Amino acid sequence: MMNSINEPNRIQEWLVEEIKEMLEMDKSEIDIHQSFSSFGLDSAAIMMLSGELGRLLQRKISPTIFWEFTSIHALASALEGENGRDMPDAERATRQLNAYDREPIAIVGMGCRFPGANGVRAFWELLVQGKDAIGAYPADRLKLNEPVVGREGGYLEGIDGFDYSFFNLSYREAIRMDPQQRILLEVVWEAFEDAGIPPSDWANTMSGTFIGISGNDYGRKDLLAEEPHILSLTGNALSIAANRLSYLYNLNGPSLAIDTACSSSLAAVHMACQSIWSGDSKQAVAGGVNIILTDGITTSLSNAGMLAGDDRCKTFDAKADGYVRGEGCGAILLKPLSKAVEDGNDIYSVIRGSSLNQDGRSNGITAPNQHAQEKLLQAAYTQAGIRFDDIGYIESHGTGTYLGDPIEVKALGNVVSTGRTTADAYYLGSVKTNIGHLEAAAGIAGLMKAALVLKHGIIPPNLHFEKWNDEIPHAKYAVRVPLKCETLTPGLCAGASSFGFGGTNVHVAMGPFMAEQSYAAQDLAEQPELFVLSARRKEGLSRLAEQYIHLIRSGYAEQEWQLSELCSSLWQGRQHHSHRLALVASSFDELAEGLESFHAEEEHTGLKVGNTVLSEQEIVFCFSDTGSDEEAYVQPVQDQSFQQTFFVVNQFVQMQGASNIEERQRSAFYVFAWQFAFGRMLRDWGIVPKFSTGAGVGAITAAVLNGTITMVEAVQWLKQVVYSAEDNQELEQSASECLIYIGPLSSLSAEDVNRQSHASGSRKIILGNGQSRLALLGLAGELHAAGFRTKLYEGKGRTHMLPVYPWHHQSCWRAAERPQSSSFECFC
Repeated sequence: MMNSINEPNRIQEWLVEEIKEMLEMDKSEIDIHQSFSSFGLDSAAIMMLSGELGRLLQRKISPTIFWEFTSIHALASALEGENGRDMPDAERATRQLNAYDREPIAIVGMGCRFPGANGVRAFWELLVQGKDAIGAYPADRLKLNEPVVGREGGYLEGIDGFDYSFFNLSYREAIRMDPQQRILLEVVWEAFEDAGIPPSDWANTMSGTFIGISGNDYGRKDLLAEEPHILSLTGNALSIAANRLSYLYNLNGPSLAIDTACSSSLAAVHMACQSIWSGDSKQAVAGGVNIILTDGITTSLSNAGMLAGDDRCKTFDAKADGYVRGEGCGAILLKPLSKAVEDGNDIYSVIRGSSLNQDGRSNGITAPNQHAQEKLLQAAYTQAGIRFDDIGYIESHGTGTYLGDPIEVKALGNVVSTGRTTADAYYLGSVKTNIGHLEAAAGIAGLMKAALVLKHGIIPPNLHFEKWNDEIPHAKYAVRVPLKCETLTPGLCAGASSFGFGGTNVHVAMGPFMAEQSYAAQDLAEQPELFVLSARRKEGLSRLAEQYIHLIRSGYAEQEWQLSELCSSLWQGRQHHSHRLALVASSFDELAEGLESFHAEEEHTGLKVGNTVLSEQEIVFCFSDTGSDEEAYVQPVQDQSFQQTFFVVNQFVQMQGASNIEERQRSAFYVFAWQFAFGRMLRDWGIVPKFSTGAGVGAITAAVLNGTITMVEAVQWLKQVVYSAEDNQELEQSASECLIYIGPLSSLSAEDVNRQSHASGSRKIILGNGQSRLALLGLAGELHAAGFRTKLYEGKGRTHMLPVYPWHHQSCWRAAERPQSSSFECFC
């Protein structure tokens, strides 16, 4: 036995002797630089060894130290005070300098499908309500003839459902696609909608795609067939998970599928950020996916003792005994912060730095390395320019293993707790306690939780925590586990960790977005707004309307948005489909009533519904004659573009010497100015006619807009009271146009409208007779329902956590083998 613990190499010699006797090895066979696992020492043996070492040194020695210092030499050197942890000063200074050379990256949109939570709002509600989403293997999978997984887990419902026609895919291809690819397509679309960015805005741009994906249970059976279908190859290759997104969304930046096991999706986020910072990508999609369809891996993990006995992740708790498997998909949209602000994007939080490293030769290929984790944290926050005492929350890897949790908390404590007191302790949590360990998608779930914490300033409770794991020296570190919702101090930062079981570690350093504009409700007088929805199918539009009814009736919409902001977000931030709804409302109550009428298939004032083919349609402006009420033309239209044009035309008429004219001529000038201003207003809205036609004064207005006469000539004709007759020849030859009859309501009699509608046959008739804001919005709504895009709203309001596209899911699962089609061409 050793007499003095301070004698050089005595700890090393003791370790050699103990291992020699424990394993009955020859001393010459023990290499002090090899890992403990290479000698065949399992967890139980290391627990015994740590206990003996502790008694020898007369202090507690945690077994996790054997994973922190993984060889005899490294452990002895550390215990004798010869280990160095700090990053070299030169390297730290270089990283700090780099932090100021690049701007933060904004998370502008998120989409997810997690256990118990379809969508970001549902995910946040699950977290703050402290829900446990772990349950039995879904019964609806029995019909799919797949092996039943015999353990509880974090599972998704309706895994076979897919809206393949939305993405212009055939059923034949859809059933051969890994459901991971299918879910990714839908979740990324939802992320675009959450960001208020029509996906077409990113088409043909250097937008990167980075997807974490590790397994493929679905395709193995097809790929092991004697003659696998070519669509099974593209449908199940991991690389295609990212490439298909780039292809269908037409994104031209880097496109990578990343497999680092459990850290895959956070590694994807890291690489996406690096791509933006390097200039390879202008912006990026990043995310991850994991689906469990076989029992083999679960059984293997269970036999190895890696899964929790009660199928719950009890992260940091004394009862921690392993993790529970889960499945899900998450995706985020990333943009440089300055560009996101310029584009008016809603922002969850910003990524200020990230780091990725490897454990190297730890105590076994799946064993964590505390020293590597410490270096990871130091690098991430130094790159980000974030002080450790400015960190308020860490979303840990936190799987809930008895030895893994202590190693992670110690690494965090040695870095993040530096200089802290108990009064300014940071919070530590793990989303795995809610939804399980999503493996390849685990990192993106943790990052999304951290982003929501920063956005809302609330830290959700960590489930299944009662008493600290005995191996975690929590009293030494200023750290807390939230047992209920806690408040994050404004301005503090956060971070998210994810560790692969092969040793690839990732940490992302994040900060809040401090918006200059306040979104607090303002005391604005109620004024009408135009609310629009669309879907590919009629039933989808009805389901979407139902979601908004619930959003409004629950009181959530009025708490979070102004009506104008909500309407602007849906107008500017959605790709509009063929089945459309437009509704004018002055309050959330009016909006809910209108949507309820639509859902009940009842008529409602201000409600317009249309089904349009999204091909380019032609439109014709038809200007009325003066009508019976010429005074109506004197009334101004509540639109800035109209008022400016109306003023300019009247000034021009005065300059042309039309001040001393008869009353009849004066009325004609008012009619002309009103009609011309209204036509120009529609053009400013983006409604450009194929041509214009009219009767009486309207014929002159049409001629000016068509460019066949000048404004000067128009004034001369009006002075002479010479109005050309209506010319319907061109109108009659054009059978497919939408006609907008322009004039105040009083100048368009019901008889005129009925006559024109009958003469127009199948043409769409729209009355451009609005003068009030209410009427103009009604006109814009009718144009929207007819398939025309108008520039009604300029700014974009907040878009996050609104209802997203109502998918029309059909069961798509592998069928019996069919003869292989020769229609597929490969250009490899």
